[in-house]
Amino acid sequence: MVLGLARAGIHVIATAAREREEIEAVARESAENKAPGTVVAVLADVTRASDCELVVDAAVTRFGRLDILVNNAGRGMKYVSDSFLTEPTRFWEISPDIWRLIVDTNVNGPFFMARCAAPLMIRARWGRIINISVSRGDHASSWILALWSVQGGVGIGDDHLVARTRRYGSHRQRAPSRRTGSHWDAPGRCLG
Repeated sequence: MVLGLARAGIHVIATAAREREEIEAVARESAENKAPGTVVAVLADVTRASDCELVVDAAVTRFGRLDILVNNAGRGMKYVSDSFLTEPTRFWEISPDIWRLIVDTNVNGPFFMARCAAPLMIRARWGRIINISVSRGDHASSWILALWSVQGGVGIGDDHLVARTRRYGSHRQRAPSRRTGSHWDAPGRCLG
């Protein structure tokens, strides 16, 4: 996604919670391919509101503004079990710490990032917030309770986001054919 955005001429702050080398490799690849957009690697964990503020500040400092926020950070069943595809974990066997990690990343992370980005977009009278998630149709088995629950939280958060930003601009909501995410036109229009 980062490389595609950079090829389209969009300047990107690429983040990772722990693996700086991975995002630095993406930034190098973009530069080596002479993409018209710039990629800047920033180590940040969306479960920490202060890191989210640093990401938004980095975008404004480096590029002068923030036009698009793509909430794509996610943690799923691999944190519950390495063999989750072949040996499903029963939900009552999921550690509370792992559950919190999944919820903090997949629900609180998009909220923290949108909370930091929305005021800038509202002041600029333009912006996009894109929340990437998955639907139940993406999973073969009904035992993936944790992931379904937190992705449902993202959907509820999307609905709340548009309701609370409606007064700052016109509102239009287009339902996606498959729930893979929502695209918000700041201030307050859901594009699908």
